[in-house]
Amino acid sequence: MNRFRICLTMLLATAPAAAFADGFAPGQWSHWTDMVSAEVPGVPQWVVKMFAGNSKRKSCFTAAQATSRPEALLTQDDAAVCKPRKFAMEGGKFVYDTFCTNKRFPDGLMIASKGTYTPNSYTIATTSTGTKDGKPVKIITTGGGQRTGACK
Repeated sequence: MNRFRICLTMLLATAPAAAFADGFAPGQWSHWTDMVSAEVPGVPQWVVKMFAGNSKRKSCFTAAQATSRPEALLTQDDAAVCKPRKFAMEGGKFVYDTFCTNKRFPDGLMIASKGTYTPNSYTIATTSTGTKDGKPVKIITTGGGQRTGACK
């Protein structure tokens, strides 16, 4: 039984994207985020864009995540503590709403995202709202991701 699980895990990790036709394929991914606008109390928008504007990151998305937590591919801040509120993906479209806290926003932000996907790519539009020091915060971003091959 143990050998079967190991073989199945290896097969899923190296399976072509077609095997995950209604979700994200496991493997190495390249992601990008573009800041559209940011209203953060006490911080000029140009400063926010300079420090958090256009960013890139890479991740390894496992076969286990693809089957049990597909939204893990969309998480941009590994240091954030998030509580998913809604996730649905079907027919090339997804919605993902979560509430996250991190060192910059200890009061938390409601992050509402929607996008389109194929097994090997996605596009996303996100609106994050909440408060910082009792004042309203609103951050709008767009982005996407592309599967680049097997995890390294």
